Amino acid sequence: MITSDTLLLKLKLQSQLLAKFLNLPSKFGNDLLATTIYRHIDFEGLCDSIAEFNYTSSFGALSEYQKLKYVLICEVEDNELIEDLHLEIEQMAIRLESKAVINISNIDLISNLYKLFGLENESKYIVDAEHIELDWQLCFDSLQDHQAVLSTDLLINEIPFRFLATKVSFDEFSVDNVKHYLTQSDDSSAKTNEERIKIDEHIKWVADSCDCLSNFESDTPDRNPSYFKINNQNYLVFGFPLSPHLSITDIGHAPNINIRIKDTEEKQVFILNLGNERLALECIFLNKVEDGERCYSPKNQWINDTLLSRKDACQFRIVFNNSYYIMLLRPYTHVDWLENSL
Repeated sequence: MITSDTLLLKLKLQSQLLAKFLNLPSKFGNDLLATTIYRHIDFEGLCDSIAEFNYTSSFGALSEYQKLKYVLICEVEDNELIEDLHLEIEQMAIRLESKAVINISNIDLISNLYKLFGLENESKYIVDAEHIELDWQLCFDSLQDHQAVLSTDLLINEIPFRFLATKVSFDEFSVDNVKHYLTQSDDSSAKTNEERIKIDEHIKWVADSCDCLSNFESDTPDRNPSYFKINNQNYLVFGFPLSPHLSITDIGHAPNINIRIKDTEEKQVFILNLGNERLALECIFLNKVEDGERCYSPKNQWINDTLLSRKDACQFRIVFNNSYYIMLLRPYTHVDWLENSL
């Protein structure tokens, strides 16, 4: 049974955590928590509001109070509360920035606010998509190993994406490593000859995308890309928004992953948990829509010239929060988790 004493203790712990996250003396945490998170005049007034519910038969009534309801996260069935928090958390961050000098990035601030409510996965920008079943399809019929290149389409925030998986061995990544699995059969038919050109283009695309987005030559193991397991075989998986000239065959039944993209100019890296495997989704802010389509930075131009150079990739900028973004999927590295955790 939830009591006001439990929630008052929780407020005190949140106050201490907030001050610690912001590197402030603990005494500043109380009123910052009250004014910016729960929108009360001060901490004493916040505690009084919680204490009043000693006299109610159910703390469920508290969830009707917009200013107080988030204190119930992790205390009750909280799916709806968490959904509401996703919508409110950026406003909490803005209120905090107006009340105190913040020496961390906006993305880190929002991450710490998720921690404040005990939402560890959200704080690390981890997206649980374990329910998603990826329907991998063969890409080339003329390969000796028909499973060497696979593709699957799904939706991210209702936007069609294509994932391309290329088989590699346990050995160190190289173009020769990729070519090993992308050997064609001895058939000299017209289809085989036609696919040879496409296979060569695919090898170049994989190599260029790896150069641009993955660091296989790092001396730090945490920066080395992780292979994606499909049928217990190692693959490199990259993904991109699908060209609007193409479409997912059965879009009505295509699985969808919802990502909470924040309204910030900082790069956002989400970790997608897909069963026992992981991929990294990057959302790279370009500029506000009202500023028009500006030229890419050198790094973003490199992405456009490599990963997004395929004919089936979308050449338009993605719009969220009234801003233009580049969105891409790449192999996960342990440093993604470390950077999102700090």
